[in-house]
Amino acid sequence: MFPFWSHAIAPLLEVVRPATVLEIGSQHGETTQQVLAALPTAELHVIDPAPGFDVEAWQTRHGERFVFHRALSLDVLPSLPPVDLALVDGDHNWFTVSNELDVLRRTAASAGRPLPVLVLHDVCWPYGRRDGYYAPETVPAEHRQPFAYQGMVPGRSELVADGGTNGWIANAAHEGGPRNGVRTALEDFLADLPSEGPDVRCLVIEVLAGLAIVASDDQRTRRPDLDALLDRLADPRVRATIHDEGVAELRAIFGHPDDGTDGA
Repeated sequence: MFPFWSHAIAPLLEVVRPATVLEIGSQHGETTQQVLAALPTAELHVIDPAPGFDVEAWQTRHGERFVFHRALSLDVLPSLPPVDLALVDGDHNWFTVSNELDVLRRTAASAGRPLPVLVLHDVCWPYGRRDGYYAPETVPAEHRQPFAYQGMVPGRSELVADGGTNGWIANAAHEGGPRNGVRTALEDFLADLPSEGPDVRCLVIEVLAGLAIVASDDQRTRRPDLDALLDRLADPRVRATIHDEGVAELRAIFGHPDDGTDGA
């Protein structure tokens, strides 16, 4: 998610000014650290079963406003308070993402709060239309696609035995179809929103691994600058800039133009 920071996520935090933020999936903490710096008074809940940084040191540094949950998202979310903004970048599969979004919606509704502003990574290739399972056993068998530990190639539905992207993850054997992938989970969630509820605007930035921003009418009415930001991010010239700068940043970190699916 971090290649989207300067052009999308940081301006979004500035417009929304959330008091409580949730991050699902922190990896090495690149985005976590930036959120803490950008919002020095906000409370940040972070969920990750296997963080790649020293959580205890960060808790000492940031105090009670940094709340870390070393667990699976669906085991933690029902007990969390409503949040103003959620960064969703955990397990990249339909079952997990669908349920994460639904719990966030129900928690907000129960508290009489608007749907939080939602930011979802990996809504384009390779996981937009294909499930990936970090730990397949954590997803009920009836909700798992057939999978293999093999890589993915753009434009090809089948996995490849040699090479490809992310062959160390359990990837769905085929791309597309119902209940398969992060983008599909988001679309199904939006289609299932109660008809009596507020309308939402969903913007998808289709560069790198893709980023989706979902904002309800309630959020946009409270924050008039939100629509202006989304309009700017919809500009093809801005998207091209995000792509070019993101690729350069990923090359600097990984040594090649990684697709960005595993950046926190």
